[in-house]
Amino acid sequence: MNHSNTTNEDNFLEEYALSNQFLSDGEPVRCVAVRSSTSSSTPSTTAADGPVLELLSGSQGGIISQFIVSLKKPAAAESSTENSSESPAAALNIQPGGPATRHPHQITAILSSSSFSSDDNSYLAMPNVYITGCKDGIIRVMDGLSHELQRTLEGHSNAVTSLAWIPPPSNHGELPWLVSGSWDGTARIWDVATWSCLATLAGHENTVSVAGLPPGDATSRRVVTASAGVAQGNVIRGHSVRIWTLTPDSNSQPPLVRYELTAQTSDDHAGPIRDVCYDLDTDAIYTCSNDGTVKIRSVDDGTCLETLAFPEGEAPMLLSLCVVGSLAGNSKAVVAGAEDGNVIVWNIFNNHTGNDAGNGGVQVIPHPGCVWNVTPFVDPIIINGDNNSFHNNTDFLTTCHDGHIRHFTRHPSLLASPSVLASFQQSVEAHYAQHHKGPTAEEIAKLPQWEMNALTYGRSEGQVQLFRKGDKAIAAQWSMDSKTWIEVGEVTGTNSGGSGGGGAPGTTQSGTINGKFYQHVLPIEIDLPSGGVQTLQIGYNTGENPFVVAQNFIDEHMLNQGYLGQIADYIRQRVGETGVVLGGDVGGGGAIGGAGNSFGNGVMPMETTPTYNHLPMIGYKLFDSGIDKKGLGKVLQKIREFNDSDAISNAHDSQQRQLTPNELNDLLDSLCNTLATTNRYHSSTISNTELSTLSKMISMWGASHSFPALDLARMTVLHPDAAREDRRGYWEGVLNGALDTCLGLGNEGMAKEVAVPMLTMRLVANSFKGGVGSSEAARGLMDR
Repeated sequence: MNHSNTTNEDNFLEEYALSNQFLSDGEPVRCVAVRSSTSSSTPSTTAADGPVLELLSGSQGGIISQFIVSLKKPAAAESSTENSSESPAAALNIQPGGPATRHPHQITAILSSSSFSSDDNSYLAMPNVYITGCKDGIIRVMDGLSHELQRTLEGHSNAVTSLAWIPPPSNHGELPWLVSGSWDGTARIWDVATWSCLATLAGHENTVSVAGLPPGDATSRRVVTASAGVAQGNVIRGHSVRIWTLTPDSNSQPPLVRYELTAQTSDDHAGPIRDVCYDLDTDAIYTCSNDGTVKIRSVDDGTCLETLAFPEGEAPMLLSLCVVGSLAGNSKAVVAGAEDGNVIVWNIFNNHTGNDAGNGGVQVIPHPGCVWNVTPFVDPIIINGDNNSFHNNTDFLTTCHDGHIRHFTRHPSLLASPSVLASFQQSVEAHYAQHHKGPTAEEIAKLPQWEMNALTYGRSEGQVQLFRKGDKAIAAQWSMDSKTWIEVGEVTGTNSGGSGGGGAPGTTQSGTINGKFYQHVLPIEIDLPSGGVQTLQIGYNTGENPFVVAQNFIDEHMLNQGYLGQIADYIRQRVGETGVVLGGDVGGGGAIGGAGNSFGNGVMPMETTPTYNHLPMIGYKLFDSGIDKKGLGKVLQKIREFNDSDAISNAHDSQQRQLTPNELNDLLDSLCNTLATTNRYHSSTISNTELSTLSKMISMWGASHSFPALDLARMTVLHPDAAREDRRGYWEGVLNGALDTCLGLGNEGMAKEVAVPMLTMRLVANSFKGGVGSSEAARGLMDR
């Protein structure tokens, strides 16, 4: 197919292909923004190097990563990545602004000021910033050059998951407004000049996605919001698209905005709406949903004009979408990222031009994990050797649960090297195989024979067990009434999409939930705001898509959408009868982590006991439970109890070991108050005297009394100020002191004081996540 909107004609590929891939901090990447070289902190490059782009990503671990990408001429880039599995000419800078760049929770949205464009000169006055939305409900404004935190915007009471610019009326030279959408059911309008909140659009049905629309007239602006809906029985209803008109109220002090709901369309998707965007080229609104469809909507009233469906098989849940290309450039496509690890590309150029020739249909691009976000690669991309020859907005970026950002293109000159393509394909195949494989012939041979099942008794009603029947593995359930094994079926790989698959091996109970029988009924415990725990049950049948089951569970009980991956992983990797605590410390008690001998269907071979020797984490394991007033209060209570005990207060060196009233009350109270206020970590500080009190307990209280201090230390090290670079020496002393205590216990002492080595390992793990000082101290500890 031959298309051209450049000086020299360019031959597009029939389908999108990988151009580059970039690995960030190893945590799942939730969002990405593109910044041009003119707004980047990187000096301009020479003509020989080509233009420079800056990518800013936000991870599930709360880390901002900066990639400086040089888009070299094709001839200059051919040999640079011949044997590399990663991108050419990309420099990675994790936490470019230092400790203040770190967020206390996952970063769920990121927006760059360079992404705003207008027909007049208003963009010239735009501050050089980028904006982040976080699960803690705080919006952060980061300096575009230094990457330091400029200010925070507070007002949302739950996670901020969507950010967009609202363009000003034409020819007024005004700045855009910022709009934010949140889990709290509101959208907020912010003045970029003063960063004050101008209006709150309330009344939405749970999570809100947002997008700016063209101005309504010479004085007003417009915005579209989309909501996830509410559970009514087992059905999600009320998910709506709303169009609002915003008009400045010149009579209000401080300045506010009058808003009017001008149109609303509800329940035309079959599931929650997960994202919304507007495309100027087609002058249409686009929404995607858990039902696996994209709807193209009228910009006037939001009604559906066309529905784009998944090509075949079970439709995945679509989490994010964007529109790329241009009608003038003979290329227009809708791109959506899916929970099952696929990216779906619908070519809509012919739909809008009536041209029957050329590239049409749907392309599905598998990824090695959930695709959280897709976004246009909107900066100019060099196609030919001439630096003045550009093509806009055809490519796109994806962010994946495997920690990578990927760039996809239809330009032959921008294709990835063979080694990068091979690396991507291998990661996709490995992910697919992991979630679709059945038992091997060797594993089947080790199973007990089905003909001998009468000799083996089950342990509980509904216990699932594997047997060998001929050359196949079959699953059977134990019936307590009949004292027999009942054959369920052959064990094979999952038939679902890219992220399907059963759980890890384990013994589960079958049962009935709301009148429906399930092969596996699993406990789910949810931390309540009051401090209690609510126990729910989730039903699962072998062969079902765990993400679909998890999403239905979330919808039914109106839970936070952020639990989706955790519930799906628990289903796939369950460990016997141990439940999962949502929002709790996965690393404690019943870990969700890896098991011993496992099959893809999620049942346990006879006489095989799961083991948990390793934590299969992509990034650093994090132990952050208890960092709240209730959890810290319990730790402080135990410290005060030990401080007054005879072992401390009556020791011969009690004056050195016992905490003074100032240390026990003022300093520790201040430390705990700082740690509990997680949404102020960007600005709060921890004093040297507070840290000294902590190290005093760890070094002088002994194994039998130091464990609450170790618990407090593993929470303290996650504070950016406590773990900053100049405190490396402090953390080296604390970590070595804690390890010395463990080594001094011996085998018998280790078994008696099990909390000490456990908390020491958690402290070490958190040290890698805390900051430069603590992470360098932990790395130095590895030699021991």
